[in-house]
Order: sequence, then C-alpha cells, then structure tokens
Amino acid sequence: MDMHTLHVEHAALLGLFTLLTVVNSRMHRGARGSSWFPAFTFFAFAGALLIALRGLLPDWLSIWLGDLFFSVAYVFLHRSFTEFFGKRSSQWWFQLALAGVCAVTLWRWTMMTPDTQHRLFWYSLILCAQVGLSAALVLRNATGPLRWSAWMMGSLLVLLSVNSLLRALAVLRFGVPADYLKSQGTMCWTLLLTSVLQGAVTIAFVWMTAARLRAELEVEAMTDPLTRLLNRRALDYWAEREVLNSLASDLPLSAILIDLDEFKHVNDAWGHQCGDAVLLSVARCLEGEMRCDDRLARLGGDEFAVLLPRTSLYEAIDIAERLRCAVEETRCISGEMVMRVHASFGVAQMDEAVRGWVELLQQCDRAMYRVKARGGNQVLVH
Repeated sequence: MDMHTLHVEHAALLGLFTLLTVVNSRMHRGARGSSWFPAFTFFAFAGALLIALRGLLPDWLSIWLGDLFFSVAYVFLHRSFTEFFGKRSSQWWFQLALAGVCAVTLWRWTMMTPDTQHRLFWYSLILCAQVGLSAALVLRNATGPLRWSAWMMGSLLVLLSVNSLLRALAVLRFGVPADYLKSQGTMCWTLLLTSVLQGAVTIAFVWMTAARLRAELEVEAMTDPLTRLLNRRALDYWAEREVLNSLASDLPLSAILIDLDEFKHVNDAWGHQCGDAVLLSVARCLEGEMRCDDRLARLGGDEFAVLLPRTSLYEAIDIAERLRCAVEETRCISGEMVMRVHASFGVAQMDEAVRGWVELLQQCDRAMYRVKARGGNQVLVH
C-alpha cells in the first residue's frame, strides 16, 4: 500500500474518531477532560487531511500546517489529561513550547531549506517527547478505580511515543525518498501503527471517562448526601466483609450505635436547617475521632453507627465513651445560634450468640434504647 492511500485512510479514521469524541463529550458533559479531548482528534484529523491533499495544496499548507496540526493535537491531548486527573497545567505550557519549536523546525526544513529527511527526523523526535510527557502523566495517576483504564491509556501512549522514535531512527538510518509519498517499508509501517494507536488512544479515553463516571456513581450510591459519611448500604457492605474476616481469623468485632438525644425538639423548635447543621457538626466530630480501620456511617435521621474491626468489647466501650464526651463538647452553629447536643450510645461485640451483622446491630439497638430510658447521654452494653 502506498503512502498516499495510507494518509487518506488515516484522515478518514481520525474523522470518525472525532465524531466519536464529540458525542462522548456531549454525553458526559461536565466530565473533566472530556471537553478538551475532541480538540485532539480534530487537529489530528485536520493534519491528516491536509497531508492527504499534498500535491493539491501549497506545501506550506499541506506539509507545514498539516504536520504542525499533529503537534498541536498532542498539546490538547496533554491538556485533557491534566484536567482529567486534576493536575497543574505547568507541563501543558511545556507542550505549547514544544509545539512552537515544532512550528519553527517544520518551517525551516519545509519552506526555507526543503529537506524531507531533516524535517521528519526532528519532527518525529518532538512528537516522541510530547507523547512521552503525556504517557508519564497518565501512568503516574493510574491508581484506584482508574487503574486498569489508565494503565491501558499509558501503555498506548508509550507505544505511540516509541513509534515516533523508531521513525526518527529509521529516517536517520535509511533516509527517505525525495518524494515522501513514494516511501515504502518502515515509513508505511510507522504511519499504519500511528493510525491504529491514535484510534486506540481515543477508545481508551472513552473507557477512562466511563470508568470514572462509574466510580463516582458507586461513591454516590454508598454516601450519605448530607454528611458525606457512609450510608447504611455501604456500612452493610463493609460489615459483611468484616464479619467474615472475624469468623475466619477469630478476631473480635464490635459496633456502636449512636442516636442523638431530643433531636426532634431541635427540628421542631428551630427548623430542619438548624437540624442539618447539628447533624453536620456531629458527623465531623465523630469522623475526627475515628481510627484508620473504623467505619462510620449515618444510618438515617439522627442515627449513626460505627463498625470496629479487631476491637474487643472493652475497647469499644472506651471508644464510645470518648465519642460521647466529644459530642457533648461539640458546639453546633447555625446562623447566630450556638447549641450543644448529647447522644445515647449502645455497644455490642460479636460472640457465640451473635454471629452476624444484623444480630450485632440489634444488640447495639437494645443497649441504646436502655440508655434512652435512663435519660440519654450514656454508654451501655447489651
């Protein structure tokens, strides 16, 4: 296959991927990085189209501007990644500088002293550096729920960068014909690989966007919307895991159920906005007292629960007492109002009679209602 045909197919492929990224951007409007990525595919498509029209357009347009558009495309690619991962854009400015160097280099070897070999050599090295910077950025941030999709993206970018380097080395070793479009062998393969890898990068970005949105939806589904603590569903999930771990390792597992005293009076006397302020203050207070492995959740209303892995009943009682004192000392502020609240604490440990999370929570619930019957602001064990 000749180079001209490959350039036409490259342009057609990038045109299709431009449509894909525009649709993806519209579907995931507001997703970080999605508004910049279509600029990458558009400029790559425009560059490939101009190069494919070589011979029908002036050299400054088909060669200089066509090649430059690819460098500009990689600037936008890097910008989309910095926004996607929430990173500083300092390297973006370095990418702009590389694009400026590319523009000068291309003009030097296209219009001032036309030399295809020198142009392709330096052009390939600049693209190699641009894509390499993006690959490093992505791989450094391939963690959490984005781990696999980001590793895939980073690997593709590494291959794309290496492909540009191989083209530079091939040009240096074998040179190129005076008529670039009549190049064969290595030049055709590097262009073919560029087309495949640029398309794969586009698909990988769609995958990363979907992975991030799925992770965000999972977090929202497991988070209480007011306090941003775990909700009941999330606590049930973690509790089932810890129950299995406790049974398998014979380590203790305890829980604390917390209910604010006379919270209904707060809502009735000062309104739900004041009640929300109290819940937020108490949530932050409890959160500040948690150990790294503890799981704190809002079960609903003014009820909270704490899951305590590898914690005996006596340790759980001490923790509950510390939490009780912290809540009692918390100042809840709503507008000009400053209030103090207290809470009832029920504590239980999983044992021979309590073999599951539901039973453990029921034991805590019984203990807490005994506290309520005594006037609240105490810690009791069932």
